[in-house]
Amino acid sequence: MDELNTWLIGGGLTIGAIFAIMVQHFRFCLVAGTSNLLLMKDYRQAMAFATALLVAITGTQLLELTGLVAISDSIYRNNTLDWFGTTAGGFLFGIGSALAGGCVTRTLVRTTEGSIHSLLALLAFAIFAAVTQFGFLETLRIDLTNATAISLTTDAGIASIFSLSPWLVLAVVVTGLLAFIIKSWKRSPDISMIIVGIIIGLLVVSSWYVTGVLAQDDFDPIKPSAITMSGPLARFGYILISGRVSDLSFSILFVISTAVVSFMLALATRQFKITSPGKGMIKMSLLGGSLMGVGAIMAYGCNIGQGLSGISTLSMESLFAVIGMVSGITVVTKWMEKHT
Repeated sequence: MDELNTWLIGGGLTIGAIFAIMVQHFRFCLVAGTSNLLLMKDYRQAMAFATALLVAITGTQLLELTGLVAISDSIYRNNTLDWFGTTAGGFLFGIGSALAGGCVTRTLVRTTEGSIHSLLALLAFAIFAAVTQFGFLETLRIDLTNATAISLTTDAGIASIFSLSPWLVLAVVVTGLLAFIIKSWKRSPDISMIIVGIIIGLLVVSSWYVTGVLAQDDFDPIKPSAITMSGPLARFGYILISGRVSDLSFSILFVISTAVVSFMLALATRQFKITSPGKGMIKMSLLGGSLMGVGAIMAYGCNIGQGLSGISTLSMESLFAVIGMVSGITVVTKWMEKHT
């Protein structure tokens, strides 16, 4: 095992373990943050997500602007702006996650706690993500991208597209997030949600540093990456369909570690309990998981891959994806409120 693999394996497993503790204990979830805010005016989950964004964006931008990590080389900052795919994909993901009762991360964690409903949604996610990424929907997805995407003369960063100073963009984003966090604190003060947001944000920054600095090899350079769920789960779905096992990577090890540690925590805290889906919930779990799978691949990531890692690069595509996700969750939440 060489140094590169050691850093990738150790980094993926360690960051995944810490992430699992945060998500499993504090129920960190974009769906919960959005729906709780809309239905109950409870800002705590939204405040945690905003705090994670604040830390992730600030840290990632400092890594780039100081020249430590070539963030612009990541998949989120290529020279193509797939505005339609990321927005529509994010919207589908948002609808699916709301129908399934949680984003893909919460679905994974609930599966390790014994929820059959979440297990069905997770399997549907993995399979439909796989067929969208590698299977019969791949051609349609690529054709749609080719027909709508805009070729750029620069990368897809917000600062690059609008010819703005990266420091100015960072300052505006930080100011906006701080204003929201302060407002949220006044409405729903909870120091634990601030702490979990800080830790998760630091995990994003740490993953960029591990893959962009510690794991780099002058003779075999790799593109820096950060935490994500959709890509690895799509590969797991591909394994289920084809039987072919993919090579290990930082992101795959991150997901494996998240699942294993979540399961261990569920056993240790006696939260593991096999629970069957309620009446009519099987259709919701399968439909929600399927839409999440298709949407995540179209959007190049889920609420973690795009909503935290991608947005930390201040990519315009990631911004479109997040807007789509929040919009999809909002539509379903409002619809459920009227029909329940």
